[in-house]
Amino acid sequence: MAGARSGASPTVLEAGVHRPGLMRRHSDRVLPVHELIVVQAGMLPIREEDRRFEVRRDKWVLLRAGRRHFGYDDLDRETWFYWVCFGDTPPDAGIDEATIVPGRRTGTVARPGRVRAHFEHLLEDQHRAILSPAVARSHLQLLLAEMRLPAKAEGRDEAAPTLAGRASAFIAEHLSEPGLSTARIARALACSPDYLGRVFRAAFDETLTEHIHGLRVDRARALFRSTGLPADRVAAAVGFGDVGYFRRIFKRRVGLTSGQFRRLRPSAEDEGPRPRGVDH
Repeated sequence: MAGARSGASPTVLEAGVHRPGLMRRHSDRVLPVHELIVVQAGMLPIREEDRRFEVRRDKWVLLRAGRRHFGYDDLDRETWFYWVCFGDTPPDAGIDEATIVPGRRTGTVARPGRVRAHFEHLLEDQHRAILSPAVARSHLQLLLAEMRLPAKAEGRDEAAPTLAGRASAFIAEHLSEPGLSTARIARALACSPDYLGRVFRAAFDETLTEHIHGLRVDRARALFRSTGLPADRVAAAVGFGDVGYFRRIFKRRVGLTSGQFRRLRPSAEDEGPRPRGVDH
């Protein structure tokens, strides 16, 4: 999809999802546009010329136009991320990245759920061919505004020495286990469920159950995009023991049934042509 130039505002060229297992190592290339990547699971090992980044869950990185970037290590099987390429046309018109995310090349997402929703809306409009240049710029500005927000809780990092961070790490490690619950997490962290619930909500602005459901639905969306597994097997793979309950949670969080979502998302073979130089 090509975007039209409009003054100094950056234009979306294309957005997408890197599915788990899609490639062993990130491509080695130089793009004529900027690329924003937001990791949803796993870790993306990527280098831009002399700078090296380890981009983990709920972290973002901005790769600049005209600079070589490449994966310096293999991706694990769980890694997946959203990406959006943007810039003015022609490429040499130049966008000062300092005006996009002032003074920063990487950071922590302050509101992961909001960012996921923005990407999903952008991808839906792109797939339905209703992404006009003005609408594309609006989506992009919302995303960039989220990148500029200061992170409220560094406890999102698995290594952070806080109770909320330890709970987040435990959830990520045991997400596919049906027995995962607040009581089980509290036992593992040697604290009371009520206290853990209060601490976690203060740090992440959501309950433990909401956090677990959000991550499981995110994984389910990735599986629906990248596999032909039926809903019951997807539900089991992401930790739901009851497929009916999974369907209700999926519909509540995504706004579509699992069948509607799968039909909306094209397979890799059905996706349209990408902008020149953009290949995920």
